[in-house]
Amino acid sequence: MLQPGNGVGMDRAGLKKLRLLIVGGKPHAIATLRTVFGIIGINQVCYTADSVRAIELLRHEEFDAVFADDAADKVGLLAFPLAARRARGVINPMLPIYLVCASPLRHQVEGARNDGVTDVLARPISAATVIRKLRVAVLAPRPFIMAGEFFGPDRRGGARAPYGGDDRRTRTPKRMKVSAGETAALLAQGAPSVPALVDSQN
Repeated sequence: MLQPGNGVGMDRAGLKKLRLLIVGGKPHAIATLRTVFGIIGINQVCYTADSVRAIELLRHEEFDAVFADDAADKVGLLAFPLAARRARGVINPMLPIYLVCASPLRHQVEGARNDGVTDVLARPISAATVIRKLRVAVLAPRPFIMAGEFFGPDRRGGARAPYGGDDRRTRTPKRMKVSAGETAALLAQGAPSVPALVDSQN
């Protein structure tokens, strides 16, 4: 399993080592996505239509990335990406999660990012797009943030120029940049800054 940021090259040989999970979606969309993965050389692909089953897989098996259809069932009251970040016992709550949509609107993209999605991909997805997104996720991942009820990749698109005026912002709970090890420790301790965890059975 390739770990984000460890400097492993993402050439064709590296891509073939990836293990992916597909969640939800219509048969034709799933077949198309599998075909794209096959073109790249990724054959270790697991699929489930059941979001609850997907959470169980994330608890017991290691994956390098998840591609979830925007129509994937909720886990209890939570959208699948949000549940995947918060569910108890998930091996890697910081793995890349891509939401696949037909024609995503701006509010859908913003909502997905608030749920902790790594990126939103519009169908049809090309092999070049998948390669580019996976390379970024492994070689230059965005830092993960814990702030209030949010837990996921940093939603800011880039560095902002410093503001020279008075600071009139309303103070919110401190943002925390966390590593995978720190995340596991915080989840185990039930730290207050970690969003409430969920059990997929609920």
